[in-house]
Amino acid sequence: MTRVAVSGAGGVIGARVLQWLAQSFEVADAVGMVEADGQFDVGGAEVLVHLRLTGNNADRVRRVLAAADGVRHLTLVSSASVYGAWPNHPTPISEDLPVRPNLEASWAVHHADAERMVLEWCDQGDRTAAILRPAPVVSSGLGGPIGEAMLAAAPIRTGSDDPPVQFLHLDDLASAVVLATQRRLSGVFNVAPDGWLSPGELRALLGARPKIRLPMPLPKRLDRYVARRVGHSAPEGLLPYTRYSWVVANDRLRSEGWEPRYSSAQAFVIADVGMPWDDLNARQRQYATLVGAGAAVAVGGWAAAAWLRRSYALR
Repeated sequence: MTRVAVSGAGGVIGARVLQWLAQSFEVADAVGMVEADGQFDVGGAEVLVHLRLTGNNADRVRRVLAAADGVRHLTLVSSASVYGAWPNHPTPISEDLPVRPNLEASWAVHHADAERMVLEWCDQGDRTAAILRPAPVVSSGLGGPIGEAMLAAAPIRTGSDDPPVQFLHLDDLASAVVLATQRRLSGVFNVAPDGWLSPGELRALLGARPKIRLPMPLPKRLDRYVARRVGHSAPEGLLPYTRYSWVVANDRLRSEGWEPRYSSAQAFVIADVGMPWDDLNARQRQYATLVGAGAAVAVGGWAAAAWLRRSYALR
Protein backbone atom coordinates (compact mmCIF):
# COMPACT_ATOMS: atom_id res chain seq x y z
CA MET A 1 0.00 0.00 0.00
CA THR A 2 1.11 3.55 -0.73
CA ARG A 3 1.83 6.34 1.72
CA VAL A 4 0.88 9.75 0.32
CA ALA A 5 2.03 13.14 1.58
CA VAL A 6 -0.05 16.20 0.74
CA SER A 7 1.32 19.73 0.60
CA GLY A 8 -1.29 22.46 1.03
CA ALA A 9 -3.70 20.10 2.81
CA GLY A 10 -4.86 22.87 5.16
CA GLY A 11 -6.91 24.73 2.56
CA VAL A 12 -10.43 24.02 1.33
CA ILE A 13 -9.15 22.18 -1.73
CA GLY A 14 -6.60 20.24 0.30
CA ALA A 15 -9.19 19.15 2.85
CA ARG A 16 -11.50 17.86 0.12
CA VAL A 17 -8.69 16.02 -1.67
CA LEU A 18 -7.58 14.42 1.60
CA GLN A 19 -11.12 13.10 2.05
CA TRP A 20 -11.06 11.56 -1.41
CA LEU A 21 -7.60 10.06 -0.92
CA ALA A 22 -8.64 8.52 2.41
CA GLN A 23 -11.56 6.79 0.67
CA SER A 24 -9.28 5.13 -1.88
CA PHE A 25 -8.49 1.51 -1.14
CA GLU A 26 -5.07 1.90 -2.79
CA VAL A 27 -3.95 4.61 -0.39
CA ALA A 28 -2.85 3.37 3.02
CA ASP A 29 -2.09 6.72 4.64
CA ALA A 30 -2.67 10.31 3.52
CA VAL A 31 -0.96 12.89 5.71
CA GLY A 32 -0.48 16.64 5.55
CA MET A 33 3.16 17.64 5.20
CA VAL A 34 4.80 19.11 8.28
CA GLU A 35 6.48 22.50 7.83
CA ALA A 36 8.98 23.73 10.41
CA ASP A 37 11.36 26.69 10.00
CA GLY A 38 10.51 26.85 6.31
CA GLN A 39 11.46 23.19 5.76
CA PHE A 40 9.14 20.32 4.86
CA ASP A 41 8.99 16.71 6.00
CA VAL A 42 7.30 14.19 3.67
CA GLY A 43 7.18 11.60 6.43
CA GLY A 44 8.71 8.81 4.36
CA ALA A 45 6.04 9.03 1.66
CA GLU A 46 6.86 7.76 -1.82
CA VAL A 47 4.04 9.72 -3.44
CA LEU A 48 3.50 13.46 -3.04
CA VAL A 49 0.51 15.63 -3.93
CA HIS A 50 1.09 19.40 -4.10
CA LEU A 51 -2.08 21.52 -3.85
CA ARG A 52 -0.91 25.00 -2.90
CA LEU A 53 -2.91 27.43 -5.08
CA THR A 54 -2.22 30.76 -3.39
CA GLY A 55 0.73 33.06 -2.83
CA ASN A 56 4.10 32.36 -4.42
CA ASN A 57 3.35 28.80 -5.47
CA ALA A 58 6.75 28.45 -7.17
CA ASP A 59 8.67 29.25 -3.99
CA ARG A 60 6.69 26.68 -2.01
CA VAL A 61 7.21 24.04 -4.71
CA ARG A 62 10.96 24.67 -4.58
CA ARG A 63 11.04 23.97 -0.84
CA VAL A 64 8.76 20.95 -1.15
CA LEU A 65 10.92 19.38 -3.86
CA ALA A 66 14.02 19.90 -1.72
CA ALA A 67 12.44 17.54 0.84
CA ALA A 68 11.28 14.98 -1.71
CA ASP A 69 14.40 12.88 -2.24
CA GLY A 70 12.59 9.61 -1.56
CA VAL A 71 9.48 10.51 -3.52
CA ARG A 72 8.96 8.57 -6.75
CA HIS A 73 5.77 10.25 -7.99
CA LEU A 74 4.39 13.78 -7.70
CA THR A 75 0.94 15.05 -8.58
CA LEU A 76 1.04 18.82 -9.01
CA VAL A 77 -2.14 20.89 -9.12
CA SER A 78 -1.26 23.80 -11.37
CA SER A 79 -3.76 25.91 -13.34
CA ALA A 80 -5.07 26.29 -16.88
CA SER A 81 -4.09 29.95 -16.51
CA VAL A 82 -0.54 28.98 -17.52
CA TYR A 83 -1.69 28.99 -21.16
CA GLY A 84 -2.48 32.65 -20.76
CA ALA A 85 -5.51 34.42 -22.19
CA TRP A 86 -4.76 35.71 -25.66
CA PRO A 87 -6.96 36.77 -28.62
CA ASN A 88 -5.43 34.13 -30.92
CA HIS A 89 -6.04 31.14 -28.62
CA PRO A 90 -7.92 28.12 -30.02
CA THR A 91 -11.15 27.06 -28.34
CA PRO A 92 -10.70 24.74 -26.55
CA ILE A 93 -7.02 24.62 -25.63
CA SER A 94 -5.24 21.27 -25.64
CA GLU A 95 -2.16 20.32 -23.62
CA ASP A 96 -0.02 20.76 -26.75
CA LEU A 97 -0.34 24.56 -26.65
CA PRO A 98 2.85 26.17 -25.29
CA VAL A 99 2.76 27.74 -21.83
CA ARG A 100 2.47 31.54 -22.13
CA PRO A 101 0.90 33.15 -19.05
CA ASN A 102 0.02 36.84 -19.09
CA LEU A 103 2.86 38.55 -17.25
CA GLU A 104 0.59 40.92 -15.31
CA ALA A 105 -0.99 37.86 -13.66
CA SER A 106 1.79 36.88 -11.25
CA TRP A 107 -0.22 33.91 -9.96
CA ALA A 108 -0.28 32.39 -13.46
CA VAL A 109 3.46 33.02 -13.85
CA HIS A 110 4.11 31.30 -10.49
CA HIS A 111 2.18 28.25 -11.65
CA ALA A 112 4.22 28.10 -14.85
CA ASP A 113 7.45 28.36 -12.83
CA ALA A 114 6.28 25.57 -10.52
CA GLU A 115 5.60 23.31 -13.50
CA ARG A 116 9.09 23.94 -14.87
CA MET A 117 10.69 23.04 -11.53
CA VAL A 118 8.69 19.81 -11.29
CA LEU A 119 9.79 18.77 -14.79
CA GLU A 120 13.41 19.47 -13.86
CA TRP A 121 12.96 17.40 -10.68
CA CYS A 122 11.68 14.47 -12.76
CA ASP A 123 14.76 14.63 -14.99
CA GLN A 124 17.06 14.15 -11.98
CA GLY A 125 16.04 10.56 -11.26
CA ASP A 126 13.60 7.71 -11.81
CA ARG A 127 10.51 9.82 -11.09
CA THR A 128 7.14 10.56 -12.62
CA ALA A 129 4.90 13.60 -12.32
CA ALA A 130 1.33 14.36 -13.28
CA ILE A 131 0.78 18.07 -13.84
CA LEU A 132 -2.90 18.93 -13.60
CA ARG A 133 -4.16 22.17 -15.14
CA PRO A 134 -7.68 22.77 -13.80
CA ALA A 135 -10.16 25.32 -15.07
CA PRO A 136 -11.31 27.82 -12.39
CA VAL A 137 -12.36 25.75 -9.37
CA VAL A 138 -15.60 26.52 -7.51
CA SER A 139 -17.87 24.84 -4.97
CA SER A 140 -20.83 25.56 -2.71
CA GLY A 141 -18.44 26.87 -0.06
CA LEU A 142 -15.04 28.26 -0.92
CA GLY A 143 -13.35 27.18 -4.11
CA GLY A 144 -9.94 28.04 -5.45
CA PRO A 145 -8.81 31.68 -5.49
CA ILE A 146 -8.89 31.81 -9.30
CA GLY A 147 -12.36 30.27 -9.37
CA GLU A 148 -13.68 32.73 -6.80
CA ALA A 149 -12.23 35.65 -8.75
CA MET A 150 -13.61 34.49 -12.12
CA LEU A 151 -17.02 33.92 -10.53
CA ALA A 152 -16.99 37.47 -9.14
CA ALA A 153 -15.86 38.85 -12.51
CA ALA A 154 -18.52 36.97 -14.49
CA PRO A 155 -20.81 40.01 -15.02
CA ILE A 156 -17.93 42.16 -16.31
CA ARG A 157 -16.94 42.52 -19.94
CA THR A 158 -14.55 44.96 -21.62
CA GLY A 159 -15.49 46.65 -24.88
CA SER A 160 -16.88 44.06 -27.30
CA ASP A 161 -15.07 41.11 -25.68
CA ASP A 162 -17.41 38.28 -24.70
CA PRO A 163 -15.46 35.03 -24.30
CA PRO A 164 -16.77 31.62 -23.24
CA VAL A 165 -16.00 30.55 -19.66
CA GLN A 166 -15.48 27.34 -17.71
CA PHE A 167 -16.00 26.43 -14.07
CA LEU A 168 -14.76 23.17 -12.54
CA HIS A 169 -16.44 21.76 -9.45
CA LEU A 170 -14.08 21.06 -6.55
CA ASP A 171 -15.18 17.41 -6.36
CA ASP A 172 -14.21 16.89 -10.01
CA LEU A 173 -10.75 18.29 -9.30
CA ALA A 174 -10.45 16.00 -6.26
CA SER A 175 -11.37 12.93 -8.30
CA ALA A 176 -8.78 13.92 -10.93
CA VAL A 177 -6.08 14.24 -8.25
CA VAL A 178 -6.95 10.81 -6.86
CA LEU A 179 -6.86 9.20 -10.31
CA ALA A 180 -3.51 10.79 -11.22
CA THR A 181 -2.06 9.74 -7.87
CA GLN A 182 -3.41 6.18 -7.86
CA ARG A 183 -2.28 5.47 -11.42
CA ARG A 184 0.87 7.57 -11.20
CA LEU A 185 0.06 9.30 -14.44
CA SER A 186 2.92 11.05 -16.20
CA GLY A 187 2.56 14.22 -18.24
CA VAL A 188 0.30 17.25 -18.44
CA PHE A 189 -3.48 16.94 -18.13
CA ASN A 190 -6.17 19.59 -18.39
CA VAL A 191 -8.96 19.19 -15.83
CA ALA A 192 -12.24 20.66 -16.99
CA PRO A 193 -15.91 19.83 -17.44
CA ASP A 194 -17.20 18.76 -20.83
CA GLY A 195 -17.63 21.92 -22.90
CA TRP A 196 -18.02 25.43 -21.54
CA LEU A 197 -20.53 28.26 -21.11
CA SER A 198 -21.15 30.39 -24.18
CA PRO A 199 -21.71 34.14 -23.66
CA GLY A 200 -25.47 33.61 -24.04
CA GLU A 201 -25.55 30.76 -21.54
CA LEU A 202 -23.56 32.81 -19.02
CA ARG A 203 -25.96 35.74 -19.44
CA ALA A 204 -28.90 33.39 -18.80
CA LEU A 205 -27.29 32.15 -15.58
CA LEU A 206 -26.48 35.69 -14.45
CA GLY A 207 -30.15 36.55 -14.81
CA ALA A 208 -31.28 40.04 -13.80
CA ARG A 209 -28.14 41.18 -12.03
CA PRO A 210 -26.43 44.19 -13.61
CA LYS A 211 -23.94 43.55 -16.40
CA ILE A 212 -20.87 45.78 -16.18
CA ARG A 213 -19.27 46.57 -19.52
CA LEU A 214 -16.10 48.65 -19.32
CA PRO A 215 -15.47 50.94 -22.31
CA MET A 216 -11.71 50.49 -22.01
CA PRO A 217 -9.31 48.20 -20.11
CA LEU A 218 -9.14 49.28 -16.45
CA PRO A 219 -7.16 46.49 -14.82
CA LYS A 220 -6.76 48.00 -11.35
CA ARG A 221 -10.44 48.87 -11.12
CA LEU A 222 -11.37 45.31 -12.08
CA ASP A 223 -9.02 43.88 -9.46
CA ARG A 224 -10.50 46.13 -6.76
CA TYR A 225 -14.05 45.19 -7.77
CA VAL A 226 -13.27 41.46 -7.61
CA ALA A 227 -11.54 41.82 -4.22
CA ARG A 228 -14.64 43.55 -2.83
CA ARG A 229 -16.90 40.82 -4.21
CA VAL A 230 -14.91 37.91 -2.74
CA GLY A 231 -14.37 39.74 0.56
CA HIS A 232 -10.63 39.18 0.78
CA SER A 233 -7.49 39.57 -1.29
CA ALA A 234 -7.93 38.17 -4.78
CA PRO A 235 -5.53 37.39 -7.64
CA GLU A 236 -4.48 40.55 -9.49
CA GLY A 237 -4.00 40.93 -13.22
CA LEU A 238 -7.34 39.34 -14.12
CA LEU A 239 -8.23 41.62 -17.02
CA PRO A 240 -6.95 39.46 -19.94
CA TYR A 241 -8.56 36.40 -18.38
CA THR A 242 -11.95 38.15 -18.58
CA ARG A 243 -11.37 39.44 -22.12
CA TYR A 244 -10.18 36.37 -24.02
CA SER A 245 -11.00 32.68 -24.07
CA TRP A 246 -8.86 30.22 -22.12
CA VAL A 247 -11.25 27.28 -21.89
CA VAL A 248 -9.52 23.89 -22.11
CA ALA A 249 -10.21 20.42 -23.51
CA ASN A 250 -10.34 17.41 -21.18
CA ASP A 251 -9.85 14.62 -23.76
CA ARG A 252 -6.46 13.47 -22.49
CA LEU A 253 -7.57 12.98 -18.89
CA ARG A 254 -10.84 11.41 -20.02
CA SER A 255 -8.84 8.83 -22.01
CA GLU A 256 -7.28 7.77 -18.68
CA GLY A 257 -10.71 6.97 -17.25
CA TRP A 258 -11.61 10.26 -15.54
CA GLU A 259 -15.14 11.61 -15.93
CA PRO A 260 -16.48 14.92 -14.61
CA ARG A 261 -19.69 14.78 -12.63
CA TYR A 262 -20.64 18.43 -13.11
CA SER A 263 -21.00 20.69 -16.14
CA SER A 264 -19.80 24.29 -16.10
CA ALA A 265 -23.41 25.44 -15.69
CA GLN A 266 -24.00 23.14 -12.75
CA ALA A 267 -20.77 24.18 -11.04
CA PHE A 268 -21.66 27.87 -11.57
CA VAL A 269 -25.14 27.48 -10.09
CA ILE A 270 -23.84 25.50 -7.10
CA ALA A 271 -21.21 28.14 -6.34
CA ASP A 272 -23.47 31.11 -7.07
CA VAL A 273 -26.36 29.88 -4.92
CA GLY A 274 -24.04 28.52 -2.24
CA MET A 275 -25.62 25.06 -1.90
CA PRO A 276 -24.37 21.57 -2.83
CA TRP A 277 -25.91 20.04 -5.96
CA ASP A 278 -27.81 17.41 -3.97
CA ASP A 279 -29.49 20.17 -1.92
CA LEU A 280 -30.82 22.07 -4.93
CA ASN A 281 -34.48 21.58 -5.78
CA ALA A 282 -35.64 19.96 -9.03
CA ARG A 283 -36.25 23.28 -10.78
CA GLN A 284 -32.78 24.59 -9.92
CA ARG A 285 -31.12 21.40 -11.17
CA GLN A 286 -33.19 21.47 -14.36
CA TYR A 287 -32.19 25.04 -15.06
CA ALA A 288 -28.49 24.36 -14.73
CA THR A 289 -28.73 21.17 -16.76
CA LEU A 290 -30.66 22.79 -19.60
CA VAL A 291 -28.34 25.79 -19.75
CA GLY A 292 -25.41 23.40 -19.94
CA ALA A 293 -27.11 21.74 -22.92
CA GLY A 294 -27.64 25.07 -24.67
CA ALA A 295 -31.36 25.38 -23.92
CA ALA A 296 -31.46 28.38 -21.60
CA VAL A 297 -34.22 30.03 -23.62
CA ALA A 298 -36.59 27.21 -22.67
CA VAL A 299 -36.29 27.88 -18.96
CA GLY A 300 -37.73 30.68 -16.81
CA GLY A 301 -35.86 33.25 -14.79
CA TRP A 302 -34.89 31.07 -11.82
CA ALA A 303 -31.30 32.34 -11.76
CA ALA A 304 -32.50 35.96 -11.69
CA ALA A 305 -34.94 35.20 -8.88
CA ALA A 306 -32.28 33.41 -6.85
CA TRP A 307 -29.91 36.34 -7.19
CA LEU A 308 -32.61 38.84 -6.23
CA ARG A 309 -33.52 36.79 -3.14
CA ARG A 310 -29.88 36.76 -2.07
CA SER A 311 -29.57 40.51 -2.68
CA TYR A 312 -32.57 41.35 -0.49
CA ALA A 313 -31.36 38.96 2.20
CA LEU A 314 -28.10 40.90 2.42
CA ARG A 315 -29.79 44.27 2.92
